[in-house]
Parts: sequence; structure tokens; C-alpha cells
Amino acid sequence: MGASEDPLPAAPSSSAQTTATGPVLNARAITVLAAASATSVANGYYIQPLLVVIAATFGVPEQYVGVLPAMTQVGLACGVVFLLPLGDVVSVRTLLMVVIPLQISALTLLFASHFVGSLGLACLLVGLFGITPYVLPPYASLHVPPERIGHVTGVLTRGIITGILLARIVAGVVGTHLGWRAVYLLAAVAMVFVFFALRRFVHATPHASKREFPGYRALIVSMARLVISVPELRIAALCQAATFGSFSAFWLGASLYLQSPTFGWSPGAVGLVALIGVIAASSAPLFGRTADRVGPRVTRFIALIGMCLAWLILFAFSQQLFAMAIGVVLLDIGAALLDISNRTILYGLKSEIRTRLNAIYTVAMLGGGAIMSALAGLCWSAGGWPAICALGSLPLVLSIAIAGRSDIARIRSSALD
Repeated sequence: MGASEDPLPAAPSSSAQTTATGPVLNARAITVLAAASATSVANGYYIQPLLVVIAATFGVPEQYVGVLPAMTQVGLACGVVFLLPLGDVVSVRTLLMVVIPLQISALTLLFASHFVGSLGLACLLVGLFGITPYVLPPYASLHVPPERIGHVTGVLTRGIITGILLARIVAGVVGTHLGWRAVYLLAAVAMVFVFFALRRFVHATPHASKREFPGYRALIVSMARLVISVPELRIAALCQAATFGSFSAFWLGASLYLQSPTFGWSPGAVGLVALIGVIAASSAPLFGRTADRVGPRVTRFIALIGMCLAWLILFAFSQQLFAMAIGVVLLDIGAALLDISNRTILYGLKSEIRTRLNAIYTVAMLGGGAIMSALAGLCWSAGGWPAICALGSLPLVLSIAIAGRSDIARIRSSALD
């Protein structure tokens, strides 16, 4: 994630240039934001390779193990609805300095849980206060030149994808050797470092006047109006809900499949599968530049087709690990490309509503993830890996139906112009 890999515009410091919303972020600052995004987003995904172990600890039946990560997704969706929109009317720095300590407390509660009730509450609170990786991309997009939004979005998306993938690796390895509680203790400590890093690199920014937003309730209500009035938002949100749901179904299903008698892997070995997805994470800035160059609607359509092909490979070659690895890479690349494409479209709209657009988009994404996480355990119990493949591919077909017609029409129109 170093700045040397993906140089941003040359050499001014973040204080040397300014935009209408504050200092321009330099390469070092973008790298710190990407690392903070990775560390923060990981908190919601440590549980996936640990599901079997945690379920055994608390006596949770196998068919209900998907409820625990779903609780985190539901909590995060609530945080995105009720906390993230504040980024349009208060300083992002102030918002982060409040929610990060609260998430550290939630991680500590999860570490110390000895009852199913406190475990579920902790999972919910980890999600509720886990909005940091969703605050930072719109903040960054307001502090870079417009022609670099796709690339910078790619850098931060790489951070988020890396965090999701490394979460599974860290949780699998640490959980195997030190126990699952140690994972959450380390996560709380890591977030302390994130707190101080962002305190230094995220600047206080001007925000909208109170006359424009007469109150918190009006701010939340305005989100419903945006859904109605911005068709690009509706398409992006529905598409990402389906895609992230498919992505979540794979990783939960793969955790159960690889630890089943068919393979008999340990949580540590399952976590290492995520290393394959680092290919997608490392390519994210390239995808951002591609979206800048050829248009995000073109790359979105390509991503959907690629993810459908990935599920076909995962189903057809379910006993061949090398072929499945190819499917995993294709699935991860497709998910990254689609997310960058959607965000590039949204960040090209009005800057004063950008955080709320991101909030609605993220709520839809997390809603899809929560639903598919809850369904993954049930599908696994009902039909094993083939049922997981059916569950994962269905929303992608729906996404093509939702977004494909609009994107193809826009692409043809652009070509004629």
C-alpha cells in the first residue's frame, strides 16, 4: 500500500494546495487513510474463519452460525444510516474521534464475552461504530483533483479489500494458536493506533450551514429524497447490494465447506485462502484508472459478467482446489472492480451530498451482505456447496438485469456522441 507503488500527483504537501473543502491530500496521507480503512474494516470480518470455533464455544447450532456476522452487518447498516450522514454537516475529524473509541469499547466487550447475549450485542456494536472505512473515501474524494477521483478511490478500495482479506488470515492464524479471544484483543489495540493516525492526518473541514440542514431529522429524511431523485444512486445501490451479498455468501460458505469432512481444514488454513484475494486488492488502483479512462459503466458491466463466470467455475470444479482458486481470484477482482465503478459514478455527483450518497450505497451493500450471511448457513445445511453456489450466483443475475440495460444504453449513447 506504499506511496511508491501508486504515486499521486507530484510533490506538493497536503498543505501546499487547497480545494474548496480544504487541503489537497498528498500520497502519504492517502496511504495512511488506506491503511486506516484496512484496519477498521477488518473488525467486521475476523469472525468468519472463527465461526465454527465460536459456535462450539457458545453452543450455537451450525445452521445459525451465519447470524453472528449478520448481526455485525446489521449494526454497521444502522451506523451508516444514523451516523455516517453526519459527515455532510459536521467535521469528519470530529465524527471519527467519537466513533473510533466507541468501536474499541465494542471490540473489548466481544473479547470479554462469556454469554451468547453479550456476544451478539458486541457483534452488533462493532458494526454500529464501524463506519470509519466508509467515512474516509468520500472525505478523500473531496480533497483530490476531480481527474484523480477514480484512482484515489481505487487506492482506498484496495485498503478496504486488503483489510477484509487480511482479517480472515489474521483471525485464522491467531485464532488457531492463541484462541479466538486474542483476535479481538489485538483488534482493539490496532484501533488505538488508527485513532492517533487519523487524528494527525484527517483535517477539520468546513461543513454545510445549519440553514441548509435545519436538523438531524431533516438530514436523515433527505436521504430518502435522494433515493427517489437520483437514478444513478438507485442502480448503484441495488447492484452493490446484490454483489456484496454474493461475495459474503462465498466467504461464509467457503469457510464451512473447507472445514467440512470433504477437506477438513483448520481455521488457520481457511484464513490463508484469503491470500488469493490479495491479487484483487493489489490491482484496485489500476481498476480505478481504467474506470477514469473508459468509463465506470463499462467496467461495472464487465465486473458483473466476470463474477457470474467465477461462480460457474466454483460450482463446476468444486473438488479441484486449483480451479477453485481461479474462481476466487475472478470473484474478488469482479467485486473490487464493481465497487470502484459504482463509487466513481457516485463521487462524480454533487460534492455537498457525497457522504449521504455513500451512506445509502453502503446501507444497501451491507443489507445485501447481512441477508446473504444469514441465508448462507441455512443453504449450507440444506444443500451443501451446490446450494451456496446457487445462492451466490442468483443476485448477480439480478444485478445484470437491473444495471445491464441502463449501462449498455449509456455506453451506446456515449459511443454515438
